[in-house]
Amino acid sequence: MRRLATFCLLAGYLLCGCGQDAAAPAGAFPPFYPEAQPFRGAIRLAESTPLTQRITGLTVPHHLLAADLIAEAFALASRQDYRRIIILSPDHFGRSPTPFAVAIRNFHTVMGEVTIDAGAVDRVRENPLVSASNLFSHEHGVQALLPFLAHYFPRARIVAVAIHRASQPAQWDCLAQTLAPLLTPDTLLLQSTDFSHYLPWPQARQHDQETLRVLSAGDPGAVLALTQPQHLDSRGAQYLQLRLQKKVHQAKPVVVASRNSQEYASQPLTSTTSYLVQVYSPEIPPINGTQRFFFAGDTFFGRYLAGKLARRPWRDGLVNRVRQLTGGAPLIVNLEGVMMAECPANPGPLELCMAARPTLDLLKELNVVAVSLANNHRHDFGDLAYRTMQHLLTDAGITVLENRAVKDLGPFRLAALTDLDNRKEPFRALLADADLPRFDAIKPDKPRFAFLHWGEEFTGEPGPREQALAARLAGRGVELIIGSHSHRAGGLTGDRKQCLAFSLGNFIFDQRRPGVSGALLEVIFYPQGTYFLRLHPIGNLYGESFSPP
Repeated sequence: MRRLATFCLLAGYLLCGCGQDAAAPAGAFPPFYPEAQPFRGAIRLAESTPLTQRITGLTVPHHLLAADLIAEAFALASRQDYRRIIILSPDHFGRSPTPFAVAIRNFHTVMGEVTIDAGAVDRVRENPLVSASNLFSHEHGVQALLPFLAHYFPRARIVAVAIHRASQPAQWDCLAQTLAPLLTPDTLLLQSTDFSHYLPWPQARQHDQETLRVLSAGDPGAVLALTQPQHLDSRGAQYLQLRLQKKVHQAKPVVVASRNSQEYASQPLTSTTSYLVQVYSPEIPPINGTQRFFFAGDTFFGRYLAGKLARRPWRDGLVNRVRQLTGGAPLIVNLEGVMMAECPANPGPLELCMAARPTLDLLKELNVVAVSLANNHRHDFGDLAYRTMQHLLTDAGITVLENRAVKDLGPFRLAALTDLDNRKEPFRALLADADLPRFDAIKPDKPRFAFLHWGEEFTGEPGPREQALAARLAGRGVELIIGSHSHRAGGLTGDRKQCLAFSLGNFIFDQRRPGVSGALLEVIFYPQGTYFLRLHPIGNLYGESFSPP
């Protein structure tokens, strides 16, 4: 592992404590921070509404420059009654002689005493990779959080663990086995981590976005591709958080804040630090105060769905269910078929038509701001019907994404592509290398996303062709691929360079066969321009028995 550069950024009341360990007194560690004001001020200004969902983990900064973010994070979890808090911190100054160190003494802070969980500490010390240490007297990765813990969770006892910068993944796995039994329902796993270090803000944002893609996919192994300190100050802490949350709680991260120290400064900084606040829950906690977009898969309002939508209670129940999920945020869908003023009496079984007026009304109620027409049903009734539909959508204020088109949608640019077309021979594998250079002309000032119609029907995973296309698009700077066509929702995968939602399945489509399912993809944008992704399974909405709101 690349060795972590010595931490040296001074911010607010943050004291480095870079000297040799002094002989510590026999009792509790004395307060590391002499003033309560930075902590009281941040707590007083915190505006977060406590979450009702069960919170099993948090990731917070340890720079007191970002004390507001720390307080907001703890306020989110303040309704929980934790009896134990396990802190995962970097060993910033490499003082531990073993891969991991644990505190065996209590802590005095300016906000009150914080007591260790002696029984849990003894169990951690049974691991031969862990040693007891006094390094915690000056380890700000722990000390910066303790006054907040004393305020928000005065009944909780702590297990403070420092992770040496030279520790290895196999050792992290060993520690995970030791910690897993301690993650009881009343335990919080608290990761103390600052992210991109020592880079100008534009470079820091790029590294933060790479980290955010890893967190979106939720794969602990992908953390190994991140670097210290360019991405974060402790790969071990992030790996352990992701792995333990997945193994013990089946919990995924939600990033509620992405910020950089430049945002606290009035003058340009040549060296910055980034902060990502993560919330872990087996449920899906809400995110407020950020710009959000949702993507949905195959969408069709005709044929057998027309009768259901004509029943007002079912239609209103459907709209209410979707808007509960999206919060009314902008929605982008793959619109299958053709909108026509009047559909033919007996269209063919594979010719999809939907009445224009009710379709447009429903799209508006769902806050659909853009539709992809890059699919294999867009020309089911000929070119004139296709162009008429395009004009109807545009006149209604809905952005139309034609095949091979790229549109600016505010915080990102979106390309629409189809690998399938019912009117051409061959019908499949239509995308060619000649279609890809168009991405080279897209300005690099915004993220590049692609909405693709591809793959085998009723499959939830990409095949060799889709994997090859995704790799080629990654080479052209496409950071996110959103897939449709298969009628079955898949997962969200990815690494630091690209995320792939192979299939969002059916959004609203008249299919009942087993295996049909759908999902919404949420893209959350933060003020600095970075984004985080999360997937919301929705099952098969066509089979739901909706009641009116």
